[in-house]
Amino acid sequence: MGAMQQLSAAELIGQTYGFAVGSALAALLLVLVWRSGGTDRRPRFLFAACILIANGSGLAKNVALELGVPLQSAAVWQIKSAGFIAAAMLPLSLVIIWRNNAVSRLRQRIGDALVVYAGSSGLLIGAGLALGTRTLAKQDFAGNLTIYNGLLVIVLGAIFLLPGTLDNVTDRVAVSLMIIGLSLSSASAILDAYVSLPTGLARVIRIARFQSIVLVVIGSLFYFSRFRAADLFAKQAVRLLLGAALAMMGALLVFGPVLSIAHTTVSPLAAEVLCAAAITGCAMLLFTRLRRWSDVMVERGIFGKRDSHLAVKEFRDRLGLLEAKSAVLLATEALACEVLGMRRDEVTVQDDQHRDGMHKSFSIPISFQDGLSLVVSLAGNRRTLLSGEIELLEEIALYAGTRLNELDREAERTESIRLESRLSQQLVQAELRALRAQINPHFLFNSLNTIAALIPLEPEKAETMTVRLARIFRHVLLHADRPFSSINEEMYFLRTYLDIEQVRFGERLQVEFEVETSIGHAAIPSLILQPLVENAIRHGVAPKVGKSRILVQAKRRGERILLSVEDDGVGLMQKRDDAEFPGGGDGGGVGLQNIRERLQTMYGSTARLSLASIQSGGSRATLELPVGE
Repeated sequence: MGAMQQLSAAELIGQTYGFAVGSALAALLLVLVWRSGGTDRRPRFLFAACILIANGSGLAKNVALELGVPLQSAAVWQIKSAGFIAAAMLPLSLVIIWRNNAVSRLRQRIGDALVVYAGSSGLLIGAGLALGTRTLAKQDFAGNLTIYNGLLVIVLGAIFLLPGTLDNVTDRVAVSLMIIGLSLSSASAILDAYVSLPTGLARVIRIARFQSIVLVVIGSLFYFSRFRAADLFAKQAVRLLLGAALAMMGALLVFGPVLSIAHTTVSPLAAEVLCAAAITGCAMLLFTRLRRWSDVMVERGIFGKRDSHLAVKEFRDRLGLLEAKSAVLLATEALACEVLGMRRDEVTVQDDQHRDGMHKSFSIPISFQDGLSLVVSLAGNRRTLLSGEIELLEEIALYAGTRLNELDREAERTESIRLESRLSQQLVQAELRALRAQINPHFLFNSLNTIAALIPLEPEKAETMTVRLARIFRHVLLHADRPFSSINEEMYFLRTYLDIEQVRFGERLQVEFEVETSIGHAAIPSLILQPLVENAIRHGVAPKVGKSRILVQAKRRGERILLSVEDDGVGLMQKRDDAEFPGGGDGGGVGLQNIRERLQTMYGSTARLSLASIQSGGSRATLELPVGE
């Protein structure tokens, strides 16, 4: 059989290359699994150890053959037996992991049975190799039995244990690669043992018989991508495959065309060395570029990770939308976790004064006035931070610190504006209280003078007027702290006031009110109309002989409210038609000047007071205010 024959050069090269790559991948996986921890740590470690022993045995066997050790020697037999025993135990580790992840109790029981079968069959194969006759035929039969048994266990495990546990395409591809690798090894073993093939094809089949196991290793790479530091393993594994491929291509070039060309030169050795150096340099430069591409492919294709620099750029653009410090800190923590591949409980952002109790942490200072620092806790994770990761963290910290400083300045500006607004409001209220305080004594003085004049002549009217005056001041006291009143409230107040004046003037004074119902609840400055009514009586009605009329109107014109007090008295004493607020002159003394100041304080230039003479006799005072609630 082919298995009994001495290995050809092509077989030796192909198998040695495959075993070397598989051993390196398995050693890397073994180290990272040991450091990663997790619930499935032991079966993952067993898997990596079995892969390492199987590939390492194959590599050691080929090295021994290259050194001249016969294929039929006891040393080669022991090395191969160790590899087959390790391969026999390989399915056990996978079945244990799948059993632990089974989604139902029934599947867990099936998993228990498969675990027992995989362990028992592996031990039987190992015992057969250890106790059997030391012949290559029986050893190769045990090796083929190992491959067949491994394929059977993994296929049964995939059928009964995996449904419902493969959450993504990556896991499904991983399991498919494992099954394909074992299937190719089984098919190659059957063809090599029972089918006569051409020499060239037979050599390819014998190489594929063992090297198809590399697909199992690659499948495990994808499937084990759920444990911590799996991204490092994936990157290193792909780099290793790229490096090995480039090394093999370089070796083929050096010992193929280059060697042939070198023999045609004057100095073959110099030509070989120079060409080998050139090929090696080109391979190193190419590997540097391919390594970057492979890292991006692993991060995005296998782990779905974004480009770190792009993530930082998006983080910088998004910071401007965050209006709270807590939101900035949370976003910073999330990005740091993404960049480092850590959990949220391993990355914190906190004040320098709280760092005393932290151990095994790496601190990146943020330029922030409160001494805030980005603290990346590495407790439980022994790997050191790479220089590229530190640079990214410093960039993140810089953007976060800048935004935190901006938020502090914005908060200070907002607080300053709020304080200025509060002081301005207090100043306006003080001015309004002072202006209303001018009205009350002025109105009280006039009313008391009227009552004093009525007491000796008409005491009953004086008494009625005193009662109404008390009602007025009760209203004033109730509205003392209110800068605004509704139009209905003001009209009620004016009616009470004019009732007092009607006691004084008797039938000489007639009063009318015209108020649009739709604006009855509109807000106007408190006691804003009383001085106008008082001036109309004092300067228009009182000097006139005979009956007089006062008309108080309130109406809306677009977005403005017109309030007017009209009388048919003697008219304006000084001809100032359309004397528009805030024009010159006092226009009636304390009362009108008080109105001007109140309007200026409350509305600025959006309110207006005008005085006009009526052609038929009398005058009209009009207030024009913006509509307000």
